[in-house]
Amino acid sequence: MILKKTNIRFPLVATLVTLLAIALLVKLGFWQLERAEQKRQLFSDYEQQLSSGEATKLDRLAEVSPKNDRFRYVEMNGEFVPQPIFLLDNQIQDGTVGYQVIALFQPQAMSENYVPVNMGWLPAPASRQSLPEVNMPSGQHRLTGFLYFPSNNQFVNNTYETDLADSKIRVQEFQPNAIAKQLDMSLTDYTFLLESPETMGWSRDWKPQVMSPEKHQGYAIQWFSLAIACLVIFLFAVIKLNKQPKKEETR
Repeated sequence: MILKKTNIRFPLVATLVTLLAIALLVKLGFWQLERAEQKRQLFSDYEQQLSSGEATKLDRLAEVSPKNDRFRYVEMNGEFVPQPIFLLDNQIQDGTVGYQVIALFQPQAMSENYVPVNMGWLPAPASRQSLPEVNMPSGQHRLTGFLYFPSNNQFVNNTYETDLADSKIRVQEFQPNAIAKQLDMSLTDYTFLLESPETMGWSRDWKPQVMSPEKHQGYAIQWFSLAIACLVIFLFAVIKLNKQPKKEETR
C-alpha cells in the first residue's frame, strides 16, 4: 500500500516502520544523555563529600535518603555483630576475582537497626566450595565512611546462598531490604563504606564503579547517528520510488 496524498508517494509499511525506528533511537539517545547527567551528579556528590573533611554523626541525621545523602561522609560508634558475614560475589580488583566483605554493625544510637558495613575487598580462594577466612574485630569502635545506596539488579534472581555456612553467606547482590526480609533482620536501606580505621578491614577504593558520563554521551551519539541514518536511507528509498513512474511513462 502506498500513501499518495501529494505528488510524492510514501510506502505505508516502510514509513511506519521508519518512524517507529527513528522514535525509538531518538528516545534511547536522550535516555543516554539523561544517564550521563545522572553520572555527573553521582561523581559530583562523591567529590563533594570527599572534600567536606568533617564527618556528620549518623545519629544526627533525622532522615536518610538517596537524594540528599548519597556518599554522605558520616561517623558512628558501636560494635560489630559476629555473624552473619556477607561476601559479595564476583568483585574484581586489579584483574583478580574476589569478594567484598559486608558485616553488620550495631550503632549505639540506633538500637532498632543494624547498619551493613562494607569493609573492603579480599581475593577469593581457588575453589568455589571454599570461602575466605574473615576475622571480625570485637569491642566498641568509632567508624567513619560514606553512605551508599545499592542499585537493584533485576537480572539477579537468587540474592544469597544458604548452603555454605551460617556464619558466612555468599551473595550475588546486596540489597539491604531484601536481605532483611529473607533473614528476618532489621537493616538500614543503605550500606556504610568503611574509610577508617585504616587498619580495619581489607583493600578499599570507594570511587563510584559506574560507566563514565563520557561513555553515555558516546552511546547517545551512536543512537542519534542511527536515527539520522534511518531517515537518510528512507528518503533515498522514497526518491527512488518516486522516480520509477517517470521512467515507465517515457517508454
